[in-house]
Amino acid sequence: MSQPLISRVTDGFTDLFMGTLIDNTNSKMGKAKPWVFWTAPILGLLTFLLFNVPGALDQTGKIIYIFIIYLLISAVFYTANNVAYSSLTSLMTNDKNDRVSLGSIRFIFSQLAVLSITTFTTFFVSGFGGGQQGWTITTIIYAFLCTVPLMITGWFVKERNIAKRKTVNNTTQRVPFFLIMKVLLTNKYFIITIVLYLLWYLRQTDNGIRVYYATYVFNNADVMAILSLATTVPTIIGLMYAPKFVEKFGIRRSIVIGLIISIISYLIMTVFSENLTLLTVGLIVNAIGVVPFTGALSAIVADVGDLIYWKSGVPVQGSVFSLTSAGMKIGSGLQGAIVGWTLTIGGYVAGSSIQPDSSILAMKSMQIYFPFACIIIIMLVTFTLNYEKFIPSVKKEIQEGKVGENRTKNLVKL
Repeated sequence: MSQPLISRVTDGFTDLFMGTLIDNTNSKMGKAKPWVFWTAPILGLLTFLLFNVPGALDQTGKIIYIFIIYLLISAVFYTANNVAYSSLTSLMTNDKNDRVSLGSIRFIFSQLAVLSITTFTTFFVSGFGGGQQGWTITTIIYAFLCTVPLMITGWFVKERNIAKRKTVNNTTQRVPFFLIMKVLLTNKYFIITIVLYLLWYLRQTDNGIRVYYATYVFNNADVMAILSLATTVPTIIGLMYAPKFVEKFGIRRSIVIGLIISIISYLIMTVFSENLTLLTVGLIVNAIGVVPFTGALSAIVADVGDLIYWKSGVPVQGSVFSLTSAGMKIGSGLQGAIVGWTLTIGGYVAGSSIQPDSSILAMKSMQIYFPFACIIIIMLVTFTLNYEKFIPSVKKEIQEGKVGENRTKNLVKL
């Protein structure tokens, strides 16, 4: 479990440099758009190459080939594309509701894509002749579906909310990496956001334990499909209504209302942990409860980027998303490691059809108790996210060019 964790942490650090590159990009296409557009065909090509290992290579050569291709995807080109794509939430608009809509739409289609890939890939491979031929044709289709939509996005979207850098004699000045890190890591709202990202991905231990829970608690591995659908489908449907909900109640209040619903769902699951019907009901209720946070997370990051730019005068629209992306990857890596450590401590016996009570308790902890604790902490942290009352004034000053030393310093104490 330590290797995926190390990989995630290492990958997270490449995000930091990508954010700085975006903040220092000044092209006719924009700041983030060129990175989305030009990395897309490379990602498509690398996706194809990853599943089409040259047969002429020996076993060692194949391992090296896969390692290099995977490294180029995860640590370089996916990082560049994903951080730039995420930054568009901030660069396209400064409207709160639009930002929540962008975050919601992105998550809806990402989940639909995951469901489609996990459901249809094996059918595609078989339908195209099976074996390497089936995988080759399938990956060509997936590479095309990866490349074209991203290139369309990179070409056609408009960056309307671009933070301006200082100029000397009409020459744009590069923003140093360490200056960006300083203004980010000394801002309390950014720290709060990083903590929320870490907690949000740490709490998803249920994803890693689901197959074990279905197999050993309900004695039927096929139950995993029911648990997965109960978690995913209500969230996708709920996200369609998240922007309207946030518009009515505001970001923080919407998140708190949702998390209260989520807490109720975990109480249901705690009491009925071995009742498939009621556990499924609890998962559905929880999926609805997490909708406001899921939809608003990107909007929060974009708003925090505005706050930091207003206070410091340092453009951080790319870097603020790169650091939260790093938080996501580190949180995901820790999540997977925690599942493995907990199963080991619980005495899980690999390959055995019967598990000790301590192992079943470990599975329940990862499916219910640990995520429950994370949700409670997330709600407590969310209460400190009180910037909504003054963010409209901050955005107004940004539009007027009042940032850094030129801002109204008594407007708010950050």
